[in-house]
Amino acid sequence: MNSTKKLALAGIFSALCVVFLFVGSLFQTLDLSAAAIASIIVLIAYIELGKGWALGVYAVAALLSVLLLPQKTAAAVFTFFVGFYPIFKVLLNNIKPLWLSYVARTACFNVFLTLLIFVSTRLLGIEEDFLGFGYVIYGLANLAFIVFDFALERISLVYLTRIKPKLFGRR
Repeated sequence: MNSTKKLALAGIFSALCVVFLFVGSLFQTLDLSAAAIASIIVLIAYIELGKGWALGVYAVAALLSVLLLPQKTAAAVFTFFVGFYPIFKVLLNNIKPLWLSYVARTACFNVFLTLLIFVSTRLLGIEEDFLGFGYVIYGLANLAFIVFDFALERISLVYLTRIKPKLFGRR
């Protein structure tokens, strides 16, 4: 695929990410789901275009969503973790043995969750209660992350085996 087609496809992927994040911003109950769907688009960009272009899709979508969206929760979740996680996941999947790869992924998630909570409480002024409810948040968030990580693996497999051959032919 030549660079003009890659640029056009990257623009389409970036626009799709922003559209999903915008829908998540409008309907606040969908903000986490919209960020997860946008990260799947980054995953597809990685598969189709490679790491550099996928990082560009992530960067453009993150910047536009932070600047343009009326409600920033979906943009913050996408920008601080789920947007670049599909790209970073490829590196973490190469860690051997497999259990160490899972530990590294979970540790990476917890670092970024802590960063997100810190930014939300210190910079955005959201109230926190870490002595009681904070531990529950970490537990539930880790459970959600495990489901998200598993879903990314399955979605990439389905995309590669069923959807990509129908959309782009076998290449």
